[in-house]
Amino acid sequence: MTVTRRSVLIAGTAAPAAGALTGIGGAPAVASAGAPGRHTVALRDGWRFALVNPGGITDPTGAYADAADPGHDDSGWREVAVPHDWSIEQTPTTQYGTTSGTGFLPGGLGWYRTAFTLPSALAGKRISVEFDGVYMDSYVYCNGTEVGRHPYGYTGFAFDLTDLLHTDGTTENVIAVKVQNRLPSSRWYSGSGIYREARLVVTEPVHVRRWGTYVTTPDITEERAVVRVRTTVVDASGAGSEVQVVSRIVGPDGRTAARTTSTVTVADQGTQTHELTVKKPQLWDFAHPHRYTLETELRVGGKRTDTHRTTFGIRRVTVDPDEGFHLNGTHAKIRGVDLHHDQGALGAAISIDAVRRQMTIMKSMGVNAFRTSHNPPSPQMIEVCEELGIVMVVEAFDCWRTGKTRYDYGRFFDEWCEKDATEMVLAARNSPAVVLWSIGNEIPDSTSTAGLAMADRIIGAIKAADDTRPLVIGSDKYRNVPAKGSAADLMLAKLDGLGLNYNTAKSVDALHAAYPHLFLFESESSSETSTRGTYQEPEHLNTGENHTPGKRATSSYDNNLASWTMSGEYGHKKDRDRKWFAGQFLWSGIDYIGEPTPYDVFPVKASFFGAVDTAGFPKDMYHLFRSQWTSEPMVHLLPMSWNHQAGDTVEVWAYANVDTVELFLNGKSLGTRTFDTKKTTDGRTYLETTEATGDDKTVTDGPTPGVTPARTAARASSTSSGKCPTNPGS
Repeated sequence: MTVTRRSVLIAGTAAPAAGALTGIGGAPAVASAGAPGRHTVALRDGWRFALVNPGGITDPTGAYADAADPGHDDSGWREVAVPHDWSIEQTPTTQYGTTSGTGFLPGGLGWYRTAFTLPSALAGKRISVEFDGVYMDSYVYCNGTEVGRHPYGYTGFAFDLTDLLHTDGTTENVIAVKVQNRLPSSRWYSGSGIYREARLVVTEPVHVRRWGTYVTTPDITEERAVVRVRTTVVDASGAGSEVQVVSRIVGPDGRTAARTTSTVTVADQGTQTHELTVKKPQLWDFAHPHRYTLETELRVGGKRTDTHRTTFGIRRVTVDPDEGFHLNGTHAKIRGVDLHHDQGALGAAISIDAVRRQMTIMKSMGVNAFRTSHNPPSPQMIEVCEELGIVMVVEAFDCWRTGKTRYDYGRFFDEWCEKDATEMVLAARNSPAVVLWSIGNEIPDSTSTAGLAMADRIIGAIKAADDTRPLVIGSDKYRNVPAKGSAADLMLAKLDGLGLNYNTAKSVDALHAAYPHLFLFESESSSETSTRGTYQEPEHLNTGENHTPGKRATSSYDNNLASWTMSGEYGHKKDRDRKWFAGQFLWSGIDYIGEPTPYDVFPVKASFFGAVDTAGFPKDMYHLFRSQWTSEPMVHLLPMSWNHQAGDTVEVWAYANVDTVELFLNGKSLGTRTFDTKKTTDGRTYLETTEATGDDKTVTDGPTPGVTPARTAARASSTSSGKCPTNPGS
């Protein structure tokens, strides 16, 4: 196997799962296959990969026409570990349909193959293959037979392989996956290939269906919590069974918190509902994200046929149009970020260590919420948000029928939207971190008459799988109040909440008055751009760009804004002054591959929107948000660079969450600034500079609402500035 940077980085996590042994080609086979119950084997090593065509989905030479056949010679293919993203391995180019939005990295047509043997003890078992995500339009084959197709690259899927597999211990089984990523297919960098985890799942004929447990907590008090468990049982034997269903809840301390059992008659499929009581529940919240485990055991004739584990949490979430967001009865502002799914230099191939690092950095900024922009997340992201106490808005689509790029999901929407919405919900509905479902982002169809029926299909699918969480949309279509009876107006009657992308405070207030049934929040705020360590004097708004090749950067004085938005400071003030406003999601928490606004030019391939860069290093904007979102005393000075000429006067800003800041130069005090202590209309206390501010109360019109009238450089609510002379060697 060729040693690459990627293979070295994942080597520590690519070993076969415990209880597995190595089969032909390095793929795992089940070792303890004769034991009853459920066995899961990660399909990580042992894959071979061929990039057939980086520029399209055709096979120019025909050399891969029989690539799905077991006898195809793949000895010349690369050995890779899954998760794998082939696009990140390519050289950026303007060919093959690439764009700046997708990072100039090719997609195309790729094939994967893995081979393994299965022992005779598996005869009579049910064996399926599961993929958490393949980008995109994938076809799966088992021993030469096509078993299914899955177009959407952001949802998982599974296929039953039982009737196609050899279980004689000697005959090789081959799973082949064809992946077609014709560009452009997303507006951002998507990656290509089996970029999320894959596995074989072996069960008895009587087993818990995939995503077959549904845990809700309809009644929670300090003394007890009612936990409702709905379990779906499959009997694939064809004979029918009396199945004993045992539900046991294990607490955060590892002890049994509740247990019950009952029997259900199952022909092909049956459902059993249990209600259990957990005494003195330990709640899942931002600071203490306690989690419980549901252990489901199935027995037929006294013999165990399946054991299934489900992680969940006990918590209460309410979002009220007039009172805002509450977690476990306590009011809290949503302090969120939007993130795309790539992991910088690692590309799109999922790594839980990389995800944990990203979200830990976000948590240190004061983040308590994450919007999965603009697609369903990986299981690893859900797991990490659960661990860290970060709530999630899980989003389904970036488009419906009307696409935004030539080869995006719009091609598949009519046939697949309900299936993908259902899969999104089933994969995430038991997570305590997930608090809202979003039916889409900036959807062109959402304000059309045809779009009303499309929304009904998505909403119906979501509610059928989970009817406990509010439904929202993230939208840039409501900068003004829509006309009564229009499609845009009728769409809002279908939803519980509305996420606003880059609205002025004036428009937020108008929408709040016009739609009293909706809770409002900012699904995207800011969109200012910045480069770590680069500064253009703050009086210059949107001139801090350098279009010199090799030196393209933007200013970090909170003064380089996208054409459609306002400053980071403006978003803070709009949110702060309205208790009923649920909160905001910063676009974006971390830089990502693609969308390099304002430089739509090769070879610039990473965004500038993040508070943190792709390597995980905080920019100045990180400290602005930290000063507003954390309580531990902090101060941050900018500019961070010190490359000024003798005699220059430098404007120094201090981001702080303490009331007094003193600036020193070479040990000499240059003065002290004290913030004013102010209160919102509902009595919440905050600090603000005595300088002229740029909130909507002073500036409501013009190209940059929210910018300080006296100075075009915006000031953060807890920001102070001063002039600092420089001397040689200072």
